[in-house]
Amino acid sequence: MIDRPGTGERVYLSIKTFLLSEGALRPGERIDVSDLARRFGASATPVRAALHRLVGERLLTALPGEGFLVPRMNEPDLSDLYQWNAALLVNAARAASGEPTIPIEPPAGDGPIAALEDLFARLAARSANVEMEWAVAGASDRLHRPRCAELDVIPEFLEESRELRRLAAIGSAGALRQAIVTYHRRRLRLVPALVRSLHGLGDRDPRRPAE
Repeated sequence: MIDRPGTGERVYLSIKTFLLSEGALRPGERIDVSDLARRFGASATPVRAALHRLVGERLLTALPGEGFLVPRMNEPDLSDLYQWNAALLVNAARAASGEPTIPIEPPAGDGPIAALEDLFARLAARSANVEMEWAVAGASDRLHRPRCAELDVIPEFLEESRELRRLAAIGSAGALRQAIVTYHRRRLRLVPALVRSLHGLGDRDPRRPAE
């Protein structure tokens, strides 16, 4: 198979979108290179290059003898990731220049997670710090799958994200920073349930005796 110029970037973006959106993939699950090559109409070379790039972004793990895996997610790892995201966003809100403005309504057609990630990207852009923008984008990529679990675990997900956007849109800096902290504290309390959901265990409590 001959790969046309630009195929590498196309394959990378397609695989990244697939991995972030495919809800059936579980932490620790192996990624099949040949299956992805067939799915996206490319040879194994650009597929492997894309997977190695995603390893560098910490969206995949590569282990000798096991190939490429969906990263395993434990409670300390997810807690650290939420705390890192909170610190980034609070600092971005503190450094905000007021431009670009943030519309109170998310982009048309965005689902709840895309709308939230759009808000966080806009907050990072208002910091006028390109390193902040890259860091927030990377954290959003790594938190995308946990946020899918949040939709199942947190009934108020939509209301929380709408309130964050409202505060950002009206320029209430202090209230926005406090809301960002509160938003992440709630998720930190729910980390055990979110990790169970990511592993397909739902709300089962393994400590509960069988009836």
